[in-house]
Amino acid sequence: MNNSTFSIIWDWNGTIVDDAPVFINIMNFFLTQRNLPLITLEDYRRSFVFPVKNYYKNLGFDFSKESFDSLSIEFIDKYKKAMLSPPLVKNIKSLLSELNQKKTIQTIVSAQENNLLKQAVNHYNVEKYFCCVQGTNNYQAEGKINIAKKVFKERLKQSRKTILIGDTEHDAEVARALSIDCCLVSYGHCTKAKLLKTSFPVVDSVEELREVLFNY
Repeated sequence: MNNSTFSIIWDWNGTIVDDAPVFINIMNFFLTQRNLPLITLEDYRRSFVFPVKNYYKNLGFDFSKESFDSLSIEFIDKYKKAMLSPPLVKNIKSLLSELNQKKTIQTIVSAQENNLLKQAVNHYNVEKYFCCVQGTNNYQAEGKINIAKKVFKERLKQSRKTILIGDTEHDAEVARALSIDCCLVSYGHCTKAKLLKTSFPVVDSVEELREVLFNY
């Protein structure tokens, strides 16, 4: 591949950092408070969806009785205490490094709030691999498409090709909004069955992802 004109938009949560268990632990705390059924990892991966408010509704939350905004703030308060505890996805850091050495242009676009995102990227010592790290301006995981469009226009438009790497159906929507390629990973926040419905390629490991990228 001609790396000097090849670029990647990476998702963060679930794609680079293996943090689904953090989300599940917090959600089970909320579900216990409301006498709702608890979830396992597979339950979470089957039910997680954007917009996130719909995910809460799928689990039985009633927003006629409580505020989604207030719940989001409470979630983030708990998330901040645990967000730096999960590991990076196995072998992902070596892939980022290898791509960087080959002059591949790499960015992160995330639905996570921007300050928290940059704190995490710095904590895991991977900031050096990316020319741009950009999250949202809210705690409701809203606005990823608009952010991706801005990053693409300002940073990547001159690239020969751009591919988005993510782990949710929403990442596929972002790629389609930008009219760029996409490859989805099944080890993150959504099941492979859900991801396959997007019609984009789906890989099961970083090793498979590496093969896709180095044959791109």
